[in-house]
Amino acid sequence: MKEYSFLVIGSFLAFTANAQFKNQETKQFQVKGNCVNAKELIENAGNQPRISKVNFEASTQVASITYNKAKTNSNEILRKVALAGFDNTEYMAPDEAYAKLEKDCQYSRDKKMVMNHQEMDHSNHTSNESSLQQNQLSHVFDAYFSLKDAFVKANESEILEQITAFSKSISTVEMSKLSHESHTIWMEVLNDLETTSKQLVQEKNIEKQRITFAKLSKPMYKLAQKTNLGYTIYYQNCPMFNGGSNWLSKEETIKNPFYGNMMLTCGSTVETLK
Repeated sequence: MKEYSFLVIGSFLAFTANAQFKNQETKQFQVKGNCVNAKELIENAGNQPRISKVNFEASTQVASITYNKAKTNSNEILRKVALAGFDNTEYMAPDEAYAKLEKDCQYSRDKKMVMNHQEMDHSNHTSNESSLQQNQLSHVFDAYFSLKDAFVKANESEILEQITAFSKSISTVEMSKLSHESHTIWMEVLNDLETTSKQLVQEKNIEKQRITFAKLSKPMYKLAQKTNLGYTIYYQNCPMFNGGSNWLSKEETIKNPFYGNMMLTCGSTVETLK
């Protein structure tokens, strides 16, 4: 009876492992990983039950990715692989993620790996179109400034609208269209932006939203330091809100998003980014 039970369980697990996804699509990509644990780390980073399955072949450094294209895409899966520390044809891993790998897992990095893919992807575009693509992050800043202005007005319905718009702006960034420098910094801040954005979406109290907005301003400041938007950004501080909080503004004039009209001009510019 026990042998029969094990046989049934084993057959079920085998069936589950080999079951196809709905809306299935399979693609192959080069992924850098040559240590003993690379296969496990890369596959764990990309595998999602009933959504995606990654099979990494260490000898060829090729990952075969099968996924439900109605729920995810290959770029999203490869981004997670990069965040785990492994460069691939779409994304360079953040330096801090790469540094966390065990020494035997730290491979020889080739920045041309992603850059060559980008060049092939854009070979049919004009220089003007390429400039627009390289400035993919501008709409993220536009959404951030609109959210900041909504907090200044203390307009709760507009705040909710702009929170949604900001969250969408993050998800619509096409990383393959970023310059190498923008790609690197975006990978460094993306996890913090996504986490804080989700907290904003879930929070309904305006004062708690403002605390989260201050947290959001930290990765946005880091992004602003490395992004050329073609205009000046002012990094400003309110010493009174939550022990001292910062925000970014396109205006030099102080318009405090943490207090609005109650203390509109409370604060000062601590850094000017050009």
